[in-house]
Amino acid sequence: MTLVATAGNPVPPGAEVDRITAADGSVLRVARWLPSFETRGTVVILNGRTEFIEKYFEVIGDLLARHYAVATLDWRGQGLSDRVLDNPNKGYVRDFGLYVSDLRRVFTDFIEPSCPRPYRALSHSLGGCIALHYLASYPDSFDAAIFSAPMWGIGRGVGTSAPLRALLRLLDRLGAGRRYLPGRRDYGDSDRTFAGNPLTRDAERFARIVAQIDAEPRLALGGPTIHWACEALRAIAAIHAPGFSERVEIPVRVCTAGADTVVSIAAQSAVARRLPNASQHIFEEAKHELLMERDAIRSRFFALFEEL
Repeated sequence: MTLVATAGNPVPPGAEVDRITAADGSVLRVARWLPSFETRGTVVILNGRTEFIEKYFEVIGDLLARHYAVATLDWRGQGLSDRVLDNPNKGYVRDFGLYVSDLRRVFTDFIEPSCPRPYRALSHSLGGCIALHYLASYPDSFDAAIFSAPMWGIGRGVGTSAPLRALLRLLDRLGAGRRYLPGRRDYGDSDRTFAGNPLTRDAERFARIVAQIDAEPRLALGGPTIHWACEALRAIAAIHAPGFSERVEIPVRVCTAGADTVVSIAAQSAVARRLPNASQHIFEEAKHELLMERDAIRSRFFALFEEL
């Protein structure tokens, strides 16, 4: 397992890259940075759907400069971790719970043995959904958590419409689960076009990620499959069930992108109100990827992170 550098996105110094084998035999790419100087603890970066370790090199450098150790991984089905479908561009997971069990394996086998405490979770989008499930199941693992545009809902509302959920489940049962959601496709030209993109207003950071995929095309990921969507909606519904979010008692910051069209802003607010020790902060001008946004937005994010 290696990390892929480009001229505009070098690997932060001190990287240790490894592979972790999950319970079902899937191989996950993991990485950590353990500085030689005394640290303030470890930040575990849990990235979003379609993302990969290299996309967070700048963030990792920011955290190292703040004297944190860092650990992260590629989720199964993306990055350079194992993918199971014949078309590796398709976003697929057999069971959402596998993400949580993968994180548990990485935590116990790769993070705890060598990364210094305290542990903070820094999660984005899909990573925020996985992180909340993990925190509810393993409440003693992390000391604090900050969420960037967490995927606690898709669309404008708190929940997804019952007819849509029923239709997706029917299609899945009829054997279409490994097909793309209608309108979705392989990674392509539209994903590489800055104008009108839903992710960031920072053209330089957007171009850097496109260049990263050009350097290693295996990092590309297309749209989600019908089965992935069914699993994601099931996981989101569990988050909104009575008593679920209330189990996460550690200090939490929920950072919401005010111009987000990828995940639900209303759902983030609903969950934030139920978390016992949380505050929500809305970045009115930001698109979905707060940490890939303009400098002023990123600076505000890190200021909130330092307050945890």
